[in-house]
Amino acid sequence: MLTDRDYLHETLQLGVAGGFLTSSQKDKINKFLDEPGVNASSVLGANLHAAKSRTSLMFFLLGCADEYWDKKAKEV
Repeated sequence: MLTDRDYLHETLQLGVAGGFLTSSQKDKINKFLDEPGVNASSVLGANLHAAKSRTSLMFFLLGCADEYWDKKAKEV
């Protein structure tokens, strides 16, 4: 049985392979989820339930990551 993180890892790899995401976007999502101030379990859980497909999940998480990094950039 896949854990949420395993499912995410597989989804992001498929996204890059299929041309839905770039490698840098995949890295941005992973870096976002690894941030100390981000509750990755909650973010993944909420987005896994909202997403109707792997593609939706990728873009939901990319949106979260973009918003997070934009906010961090404004704080500096």
